[in-house]
Amino acid sequence: MSGDLSSQFTEVVKNAYAAEQGLVICGHGSKGAWLPEIDLNNTQRLDVTRHSGIQAYQPEELVITARAGTALDEINRVLAAEDQMLACDPPRFQSVKADVMVGDNAGGTLGGVVATGLSGPGRPWSGAVRDAILGVELVNGKGEYLKFGGQVMKNVAGYDVSRLQAGAWGNLGVLASISIRVHPRWQEQVTLVFQMSAEQAQKKCLRLAQQNLPLQGTCWQGGVLYLRLAGHASGVAGAKLALGGETMQQTVDGSFWSDLRDHRVDFFQPKDDVQKIWRLVVPSAAPLPGAWLSSEDLLIEWGGGLRWLRHADEAAVKAHAKSVGGWCWAKGEQMPIDAVQGRYMNELKRAFDPKNIFRSAMSLQHAD
Repeated sequence: MSGDLSSQFTEVVKNAYAAEQGLVICGHGSKGAWLPEIDLNNTQRLDVTRHSGIQAYQPEELVITARAGTALDEINRVLAAEDQMLACDPPRFQSVKADVMVGDNAGGTLGGVVATGLSGPGRPWSGAVRDAILGVELVNGKGEYLKFGGQVMKNVAGYDVSRLQAGAWGNLGVLASISIRVHPRWQEQVTLVFQMSAEQAQKKCLRLAQQNLPLQGTCWQGGVLYLRLAGHASGVAGAKLALGGETMQQTVDGSFWSDLRDHRVDFFQPKDDVQKIWRLVVPSAAPLPGAWLSSEDLLIEWGGGLRWLRHADEAAVKAHAKSVGGWCWAKGEQMPIDAVQGRYMNELKRAFDPKNIFRSAMSLQHAD
């Protein structure tokens, strides 16, 4: 169902504010496995999926505006018809909500894309979700309808409030409308395959980062390095000739990379109930895990900057991340926030949601 339900959102939040009742923002539930279960005591669900529909699309201006509950699949279809795409390539994880149908409504909403801030394999080259956000409209914790940014790229002084919503997980308000920058689709896409160790792959990716190549994704796993070349046909052909390697035979839509992005590859299935999936963000040149981690339990993206580990020893993973100047987070557990960052985030939470109405598994419990 499409329609503008912003006024209803405002009333619901105002009532929750007056009653000091918590609200849990719900979309397709496709990111639900990333954080712990939410305590639903004294809370009400606020379903945004009915607040859907594309409000404006200007292909010549490379910008699309849509309501937060609009399915990501719908956004992608409309953009593809104009040979455009979301450059951040947000993942489409499978919905964990039993009452959501498969297909068009199972892969997440535009609001969920912004709220979680998760980007695909091409992030280092095409930018993150927050880089593409031009403006948002939201209802804050007092029930006030606020507008930030616009539909054009413009530098302004002070906080870029629109981009603060990326990765906020709904803690600052319920998103109503989002304007986001889009890009032309690639003319050509080729995946090159090289047999090599993780150490060799890391060195190769560091060398490639110094070259002017149409690189749009790297992945190492199981002794194989995959390089995605994408862009203008002539540039891709030249880079392919220069780099060598074997060409992966795949479908036109590049299903290897979408399977990787959406965690449909076997790596993201733990081998037992004890093993966890860890997300490590580190400097690209940071040392790789040592003998304590089997190579089959390591997957590397982003030219070395994003590393996925399968491991049961929390202390070992956290010690490694700290030793290489990185950050780690186990899927399904509380997102770690350091003390300094936490103070800033709590102040923002206080400003947007003074009574802590909006609840999530990473809810910021600001001091009263």
